[in-house]
Amino acid sequence: MAFEIVFLGSDCDYSRIVLESLIAARIKIAAVWLAGQNLPGLSGLATIQPLLPPNAVVAENDPSSVPLTSTFVQESVLTTTWRNGIPLYGVKRIKAEETLLALKSLAPAVGVVACFPWLVPEPLLLAPQHGFLNVHPSLLPNYRGPAPLFWQFRAGEQRTGVTVHWMDTQFDTGPIAAQRPVPLPDGISEHDATRLMARVGGRLLAEVLQHVAGGELPYRRQPPGGSYQPWPRPEDFAISTEWSARRIFNFMRACAVWGYPYILEIDGHRWLLSDAISWSNYASIDTPFAVQNDLITFLCSPGTIQARLCQPNHSARSQS
Repeated sequence: MAFEIVFLGSDCDYSRIVLESLIAARIKIAAVWLAGQNLPGLSGLATIQPLLPPNAVVAENDPSSVPLTSTFVQESVLTTTWRNGIPLYGVKRIKAEETLLALKSLAPAVGVVACFPWLVPEPLLLAPQHGFLNVHPSLLPNYRGPAPLFWQFRAGEQRTGVTVHWMDTQFDTGPIAAQRPVPLPDGISEHDATRLMARVGGRLLAEVLQHVAGGELPYRRQPPGGSYQPWPRPEDFAISTEWSARRIFNFMRACAVWGYPYILEIDGHRWLLSDAISWSNYASIDTPFAVQNDLITFLCSPGTIQARLCQPNHSARSQS
């Protein structure tokens, strides 16, 4: 029997890049499953439904097949999957009996997850011969959860990387198959960091799958401890002058993609900042902060940051 996998993801860059790495490594992919209620071509009450490329011919005996009505120009998971002739499905209910039956019918050796937003239930985890592998952009057991890069940037984490791990019934707690460090340069955006993690993670996943196909199951339990963080809230974008200038700069540059203002409070003054302009470990100013037009410069521990104020200027002295 051929060694084949089923790939579960979302229509996003992270899933696409990991998928492309598996295709480049000649991993045989029985099907790609995408999560979502609003995928193009997904309609009706079916819990799992084929997604066909634009202008595809619909078989008369397959009323569930729905051709897409729009043409994709931008590279996506959909275009990558269609171009490589891989069956593509939209999944609306991961816990439905129909979803389990569909997975069993494919009889994959391994299920693979890269940015799939739902917890995979235990019956599905047991369906592939060797279980499921997930590609997670942190060095587990640290930074479990749905937004690990945000929290690593917020913490000023210097030791970053990706983990390929076997999945269990909790988020990101299963045994580790492989890990690889991924240094992140100063000032990188979260979008670019996501792409970098996906490229390294995809290659690492391909290596693990090749070991599994050869009869070797890399497996070690996660060490005790670790951490889990939820989706960020607006208040999680607060920054502190107790942080280093480098940490603040990298956090602000990376996480601007979220669209929230950064909250800064100094000596009873409060500002909302839009983006970081520059940082220095050595420069200093005579006062804790200095405001000129729409720019603010402030002391950190150590160094200084120059940042742009949100418009209109939201500076306000706190009330006692």
